[in-house]
Order: sequence, then structure tokens, then C-alpha cells
Amino acid sequence: MARILWALIVGLVSLASLPVHAEDQEKRLALVVGNGAYQAGALQTAANDAGLVAQTLQAAGFDVIGARDLDSETLRKSFRDFIQKVQDAGPNAVAFVYLAGYGVQLTGENYFVPVDAKIARDTDVPVEAIRISDYSHQLSALPIKAGVIVLDAARSNSFAKDGQPLAGGLALVDPDPKMLIAFNSAPGTVAPDARRPTGPMRRRWRK
Repeated sequence: MARILWALIVGLVSLASLPVHAEDQEKRLALVVGNGAYQAGALQTAANDAGLVAQTLQAAGFDVIGARDLDSETLRKSFRDFIQKVQDAGPNAVAFVYLAGYGVQLTGENYFVPVDAKIARDTDVPVEAIRISDYSHQLSALPIKAGVIVLDAARSNSFAKDGQPLAGGLALVDPDPKMLIAFNSAPGTVAPDARRPTGPMRRRWRK
């Protein structure tokens, strides 16, 4: 869990370094998802990690929406509702998204996998999984102070046994303005399986 806390500290410190005027009242909003009950293979730590992250964010003054084991429909709705909530919060909003579960990359794009996903081959990924850039672009387009996305999702998996093999780990991405993106492993690599994940989080920040 040390690497997850380290990522949170980096994100919060980065946000705190942004200019703040005395008359501004910062609104901190977070979406925290822990997907572990996968049909393709359960993850033992994702839900617990998400719970600890949610508690840490709440202690830092975030209004946290927490969820676990989301299927495709519920996950997409959760993203839509969160983005609307951030938009309604106005220009002093800070948005934080934490996703623990399985992630895959395809043609340079990162995807987060719902628990009910059936990914038998590479062509199933865009249909069955959630493309992260679809939502990071929406957050970046909002007139908010900053956004943070933590992808604790670079894990070994058994998806796409047929067709073109999926690339290992997650893809390095160039973040949108005012966005920070952190990973649980270096781009193109898979984090080791362990009961208590350890190791540094990788991050990219663009003001």
C-alpha cells in the first residue's frame, strides 16, 4: 500500500502548489473505484486498496464517491455522473479519480476493465472496457483547477487469448493540460502480484 499512499501524496502536494486566492473556496471531488470480483479472475487487494484511498482523500477534504466491483453499465454511468458533478462544482474544483483493478492497453490507449468484461480477443477491448482518455479529455475540457487520475491497474491478466496479443502493462500517455496521471508500474510493464502491493508509482503532470 506504500506506493498508493505515495501517489496520493504526490497528487495532493502538486494540487496544493497551484496558485490559490484568499477569496477562492476549493471544491475537492473524488471518484474511487475498486474492482476485484472479475469473472476472468478475482483480484484480492483492489477493494481494500480503494477503501484506504477513499479514507485518505476524505481526510484531505475530498467529497468522495466510492464504489466497488462495477459492471460496464454502472462504471460508465459513474464516470458520467462524476464528470457532471465536477462541472457543477465550478472553476474552483479539483477532481481526483482512482481506479484499482485490471487495465489493458491497445494501440497506445489505456483501458480500465469492468468486472463483467468478456475480452476473448484484442478486438473486444474497445467494446468491453472503458477507454481512459474518453474521460480524462472531458475532465481536462472543464474549467477546473486541476485533475488527477491514478491507475492502479497495470496487472498480469488472461484477457485476449485469441487474436493479436495485448501489450504488457499500460501505455505512456501525454496528459492533457492541468492533469496528473499516475500508474502503479512503469509504462509497458506489469506490477508484481502480491498481497500487499509495493513499489513506486509513476506519474506524469502537465500544467
